[in-house]
Amino acid sequence: MSQAPILAPIVEGHGEVTAVRQLIGLIGEKHGVWIEVAQPFRLDSGKMRKPEELGKAIRLQEARVRARKGGVLILRDGDDSDIRCPVRLASLIAPDAGVFAVPVEVVIAYHEYEAWFLASMETLREHPSVRDDATTPSDPEKTRSAKSQLESMMNESYRETLHQAKFSSLIDLAAASEKSRSFRRMVHAVEKLSGLAP
Repeated sequence: MSQAPILAPIVEGHGEVTAVRQLIGLIGEKHGVWIEVAQPFRLDSGKMRKPEELGKAIRLQEARVRARKGGVLILRDGDDSDIRCPVRLASLIAPDAGVFAVPVEVVIAYHEYEAWFLASMETLREHPSVRDDATTPSDPEKTRSAKSQLESMMNESYRETLHQAKFSSLIDLAAASEKSRSFRRMVHAVEKLSGLAP
């Protein structure tokens, strides 16, 4: 029996430490595969833009993957004031090919992770904190204030450490992929690292 693929994430925020596990699990379920998720390493956005700091984090996560199918997934928001293009930001952060012994994928949530929730608001209604009339905006990635827009469709204040993981488990992958280009990139990165990409 072959071992399950293992992904070792590097994330920016406290809420994403648990949320990324839920999201990777959902993507694995789509393929009928269990993906093991190593303990995420938290690194703030400023340090992610410093090659030496990010390199240390990648090496730590790389050790958790070695000799297994999988890789390191770097996930962060794209809310930098000086770089508006997520593709450019990802290319700035991405390590050179062949530097590490395992594959590394960079995903930039445009502009915030919470924009992915906006892309699947109807399914988030299942959570008691979300209003029954919450609807997906026509362009969930258009606004830079996804957290505020999300909170406007909730019955209480949004708190990353309380809501992010629970909301991540309710995302409709197809709906969010259709509405959000950066979410499609997230799904593809997980599939690629896990050996599930077509």
